[in-house]
Amino acid sequence: MKKPHTRIVRAVGEFLLLTLFALIPPLFVFIDSVVIGHGVTEDSLTEYAQETLLLVSALLFWHGARRHPDSRGFLLLVAGFFGCALIRELDSYLDFISHGFWVWPANLLALATISYVALRCKDTVLEPMAAFIDTKPYFYMVFGLLVVFVFSRLFGSGTLLWDHLLGDNYTHSFKSGVQEGLELFGYIFIGYSAYLYIWRAKGLNK
Repeated sequence: MKKPHTRIVRAVGEFLLLTLFALIPPLFVFIDSVVIGHGVTEDSLTEYAQETLLLVSALLFWHGARRHPDSRGFLLLVAGFFGCALIRELDSYLDFISHGFWVWPANLLALATISYVALRCKDTVLEPMAAFIDTKPYFYMVFGLLVVFVFSRLFGSGTLLWDHLLGDNYTHSFKSGVQEGLELFGYIFIGYSAYLYIWRAKGLNK
């Protein structure tokens, strides 16, 4: 077991690192809205950062599944989930094919992932999943998912909040900045969780 002062120093270091992470979303929204000046659009630094974090998270879990057969089913399901989320984030580009086209590749990826796990490695899902719940990365993952799929949607909602609070001063760019900034905040914690669990806990950095 590590000495108490070593654990405390590491905890303080992690707090400072997370503080830096928390500065990224407002910085990127500022760059998109003020420095570049086009707001938080589909072609913004904020959106690109979200997509990059999703891609990295999916690849980390996919690579972990290749390296750890005993956890392959669980890790593939997580990788597939983030792969589907990435496809959803790329919906504006897939709309060039047809509106709402993202549903088809996302459903195809989900079906392929679930089918493969059910046929080839269904016995490596529940135990690794239960083991993951007992780790620190799990709490970062849950926090990130809550921010992305719940808090950002509600707190960034123009219809629910900002249209009433701002009245005639409400603009869509304000809503986009708040919502997309919060989503980036959540994706940062998801990416950090993937790094802690796959790269460090699973030893992929060795």
